[in-house]
Amino acid sequence: MRKPILLLIAIVCFFVAPSMAFATDLPRVMIVGEDADPDTVPRNSRVFKRVLNAISNEMVNLGFDVKDETALTHTTHAQGRTRRNDAELIQIAKDAGIDVLCIFSIYPNAKANQNSVRVTARIEGRLLSVWDGSRMGNFESEPQQYQLVPRPYSRNDVLEAVGKLSKIIGSDVGAVLADRLDQYHPEGGGSDSGGGSGGSSGIGSSGRLLEWTLIFDGFSDDDMLDVEDYITIFTGYDSHRPKSNALNTSSHHEMWYKTSIDSSHLKRNMVRMLRKLNMKGRVYISGNEVKIVKQHRVKQRRKQSNSDW
Repeated sequence: MRKPILLLIAIVCFFVAPSMAFATDLPRVMIVGEDADPDTVPRNSRVFKRVLNAISNEMVNLGFDVKDETALTHTTHAQGRTRRNDAELIQIAKDAGIDVLCIFSIYPNAKANQNSVRVTARIEGRLLSVWDGSRMGNFESEPQQYQLVPRPYSRNDVLEAVGKLSKIIGSDVGAVLADRLDQYHPEGGGSDSGGGSGGSSGIGSSGRLLEWTLIFDGFSDDDMLDVEDYITIFTGYDSHRPKSNALNTSSHHEMWYKTSIDSSHLKRNMVRMLRKLNMKGRVYISGNEVKIVKQHRVKQRRKQSNSDW
């Protein structure tokens, strides 16, 4: 065996402390509308704003950290753009440090006859994990009844009718998506009162599994054998494997790593791992990427002195 059994037990006890409890990160959520389809309501419409507020209220009611797009991006991004597609929305979310996007679209429908106009709307919503691209759920709602707009009517009357109906539907969509997000991040999910021994039963193991990209720069193949002995006994550990679309060499290693502990806990474990391995290094976190750079000691080569003189 490469490591003594007693040392391994000591390491497990060090990283799995039953008396401590860590919850997974509460995600930063941003609610945005995808209005690239010309059949959808644009984001500068009063109908759009009523739906956005309705969905936001459902998220806030469950205690989620909902961020306002304009407040986060008014100094860095062009404001007032409409007909934005998924790619633009995801890039904005990454620039703003958002974890989960709640994306919705509003499809209005109006049927007119000689007496009145009947309006309705269908709303689609979905949750997207920004950093790892995981789809976290979707839902759409369409009422069975129309909203009547009696004649004579104006454009304002139609918009108010669509807005009133869309607000109700938006609350329904928001409630379903908020409940789905709550299943990924349950309240108190990380407070595991019992003991654990690595794997999926450690601290915070009841939280959502997150896929991280771990980058080890300057680590030899032998170093990585020692590293893997540690990362597999971290609390919340689920699985890991080499990153298939990365350039892995004898001194540069990238892998996908699934765990339920939060970013701060993962960084602390990496720093402690370096200390235990008697290595010097730096740990950086950006998004779902953790980069560990090993600092090599400079070897001094000196001319040997002649002991006879």
